[in-house]
Amino acid sequence: MTFHQPVGFSVTVEAVDPRTIRLTLQGVLDFETGDEFLDVVGEALDAHALAHGPVLRELHVNCAGLRLLDSSGLSALLTLRRRTHPAGITLHLRHRPVQLIRMLALTGTAAYLTAAADGTAETVGPGGELADEAGSTSS
Repeated sequence: MTFHQPVGFSVTVEAVDPRTIRLTLQGVLDFETGDEFLDVVGEALDAHALAHGPVLRELHVNCAGLRLLDSSGLSALLTLRRRTHPAGITLHLRHRPVQLIRMLALTGTAAYLTAAADGTAETVGPGGELADEAGSTSS
């Protein structure tokens, strides 16, 4: 008999500077972990605003460690975007794995999620990498 084994999920938060936070996602972002993701990121955004005021402008999400993303995980990312965009914070989805690229393409949400808070759009290559990170592993 096989029992459902919960798959781990973690979010690492790094304040790069007062204007930039970097998140690193590991594991599965789904129905079971979406709320945890939003709680951790919400607390990080609140703490950053308390420490620095409303100066945050860039939220870089390193998605390379995502093993799986379902519709609930996508919903969590959309919820994050609805919080950050009105605050003038641009969400950057970095190092997108194939399943995330496919999910964004199937749902037509890539441009919405990555629209810059100033109204411009990011340039994304065929592999889901941004034009400014070609060959970069620092994000």
